[in-house]
Amino acid sequence: VNVDCFVGIGVGEGNITHALTLPDTSGPSGQVKANAFLSYSSIRFKEDVEPLGSALDTIEKLQGVSYSWKDTGKKDFGFIAEEVGKVIPEIVEWSQDPQYANTMDYGKIISFLVEAVKEQQKKIDILAEKLDKIDV
Repeated sequence: VNVDCFVGIGVGEGNITHALTLPDTSGPSGQVKANAFLSYSSIRFKEDVEPLGSALDTIEKLQGVSYSWKDTGKKDFGFIAEEVGKVIPEIVEWSQDPQYANTMDYGKIISFLVEAVKEQQKKIDILAEKLDKIDV
């Protein structure tokens, strides 16, 4: 199938906002199931590439939460997009009412997690080295 426009599955025409839009529900009609989700990531598609700085500081500002979806009562885990938007606004899509976010790209948090782990490892290595000197 080749479609030259945006597609909505289970949503009204006026609510189709992306290349593929599903209903805003925590039930199966709002979910996607696949073996893998791939993202374009080649350097060919990027410019102004810079390492993330202070990733640990960024991660420390995020608050993971548990919650229940209003529409199904299903227990879930994640973040509050409005709160994440205060820390990493680039991964949050805001609604027309600037008080509320619609979505966030959870996958983008992985790069911060990787760099934060590396920052922590450097600190662990320094502390381990200091401990080794004490044991001598």
